[in-house]
Amino acid sequence: MTAGVLAAVIAYTAGWFYLADKLEDRAKSNLAGLGAKGISANCENLHTSGYPFRIDIVCDSISWRRPNAGISFLAGRISSGSPVYAPRSLTNEITSPAFVGIPGLLPLELRWDKLTSSTELIRPVPSRISTTAKGLRIGVRTQTTSATPLAEIDNLQFEANGFNGPMQTTLKFDGLKLSEATVGDTPVPPLSGSANMQLSDAAALFQPRPGAIEERLRGQSGEIRQATLSLPSGGSLTLSGPFSVDEQGVIDGTFRMSLTNPSALAEAARAAFPDQERNISTILFALSAMPKDENGAPTITVDVMRGKARAGFIPLGTLPAL
Repeated sequence: MTAGVLAAVIAYTAGWFYLADKLEDRAKSNLAGLGAKGISANCENLHTSGYPFRIDIVCDSISWRRPNAGISFLAGRISSGSPVYAPRSLTNEITSPAFVGIPGLLPLELRWDKLTSSTELIRPVPSRISTTAKGLRIGVRTQTTSATPLAEIDNLQFEANGFNGPMQTTLKFDGLKLSEATVGDTPVPPLSGSANMQLSDAAALFQPRPGAIEERLRGQSGEIRQATLSLPSGGSLTLSGPFSVDEQGVIDGTFRMSLTNPSALAEAARAAFPDQERNISTILFALSAMPKDENGAPTITVDVMRGKARAGFIPLGTLPAL
């Protein structure tokens, strides 16, 4: 029995290192192949780890640049792999910080306490991707060694699935604090929120194309099933409804907006805009006469046609093109 167990352990160990070597060779080959596509990718000190129950590819640092598209990403140590018994369930963990360059956005610096993601690998595209971040800090890189803080988020969760057709996405966050560089001296309390949205064509969304990242929404349609923004005082605003974006980035849609605890929302608005006290009181009075949803929250229907938003006969302004 002892000899049999020992033989099994030796065979398993040999198999693990054989697979680890094959994965390491494939990772190096894939990195080299990206160069032919105009992508510069580097994995510092690429090696495998995780014995005996996992096989992970580890880089001490990672960088990815696509110069012709103006996209770049640089981060610290990354560990990516899966359990031996579930090779399609890929998990990743990245250490802070990361530096991100995206067309249309200022250079970003991201720092976090913990950042993990998981992917279900179903060919030809993943079936699900999820990401969790704790203690996330977002800033604009103003100099080589410093950044201007924009926001902090205590907890962030994102999940997407359906990458070969209509894509479903969910987002949850809490403890969002906006910096003075973002809102000036306007007092904004910590915010929490969630969003559940569907987009019509995931393949087109991720197709390589020039231009700013928001332009990828052009030609898309979908539905905001529920998006909620909440205050610590209990007030919240919920938005839902279908929308579409044409090839010029102009938005059309019909949205239902519900306000829970309007008094708490009005109190926060008064603190942020004290000079609008009278207007806020008028809006609060008008909300009391609005139709109510099944939970008793005042509800407003907002129609957006060719980017122009209107609540009934009241014009609300024009949404910027994406």
